[in-house]
Amino acid sequence: MLRAALFVFATTLPLLTNSHHSSAGLFDHDNMVEIEGIITGVRWRNPHPEYTAEVTDDNGDTVEWRIETGSVSTLRLRGVTRDFIQVGDRVRLAGASSLRGLPEMFAENMLLDDGREVLLRAVSKPFWPAGITGNLYQRETDEEQASQGRQGADGMFRAWTPIFDDPEGYPLLSAGDYPLTTQANTLKSQWNPNNSPYNGCNPKPMPYIMGSAYPIAIEPIEENILIKIEEFDLERLIHMDNLPPPNPNTYSHLGYSNGRWDGDDLVIETEKIQAGHLYGDGTPTSRAVHLLERFELNEDQGRLYYTLSVTDPESFTEDLEFKRYWVWQPDIKVEAYDCNNEQ
Repeated sequence: MLRAALFVFATTLPLLTNSHHSSAGLFDHDNMVEIEGIITGVRWRNPHPEYTAEVTDDNGDTVEWRIETGSVSTLRLRGVTRDFIQVGDRVRLAGASSLRGLPEMFAENMLLDDGREVLLRAVSKPFWPAGITGNLYQRETDEEQASQGRQGADGMFRAWTPIFDDPEGYPLLSAGDYPLTTQANTLKSQWNPNNSPYNGCNPKPMPYIMGSAYPIAIEPIEENILIKIEEFDLERLIHMDNLPPPNPNTYSHLGYSNGRWDGDDLVIETEKIQAGHLYGDGTPTSRAVHLLERFELNEDQGRLYYTLSVTDPESFTEDLEFKRYWVWQPDIKVEAYDCNNEQ
């Protein structure tokens, strides 16, 4: 690991950041805490790696801190691997403070001893002056994997990577005041983030999952199309025969999808989605939800544009539309997520 400069302390600083579905209710993303100490334990797993660190407080006492951070998948896209932080390393971190009054944080930023700042989450923004001026740690391209990726690319059929430094590319969905029906507004008012079904390893439903911060891949499979989503190792089968669902009474978290080509664009309509949520803020969706998706490849085939239209008369008083895009980074592929939420 590139070691961080030693300056052992813990302070709390106000800073507005985007909350994350699995840290909501546990960490205060409006107040950042900054710590530095020695790593004593590493647990490398999805959905969030965990570390423990010995930190010296203002009284000179040693306190053990518990540290969560961005997922293994997100860290990989940031260039952070399992061996980047090891037991015995001194680290300087900034992250969301504990809502429980415990020595714990959700780390968003790391400062290296060479002055570069590491962003640890998809939604992380530079925190220290060096990072704000652009001195950020960057992932290096794996040329061997890039060669393999170029050989396997065929139009839209390839792996696609989220882009974090452009709000038009990510995120797709966010917390917001959506035009809710009376019924949906009641459901949302009862939402408790501490009891969210998405805090652990339960897969997100459609369309929530299409806002994922992890790679996806689009592949042909016989006459149909498969969309692989790294998060939760999900696979969406897109039927290209335009036939109705074989069982109209069956609902699932991904629903039933029919696709068609509109010129070079892939258009997908999805229904039969079980009641769930649009996003991790409790915005509900019902079984009446209907999705219309369009995937559009740009001219040089380096960017995949995505438009999502949501119609759900039981949840929303008007249709919703969201947009994002992915980029092609030939050395990035969809890898196993292997979620493990055991403590």
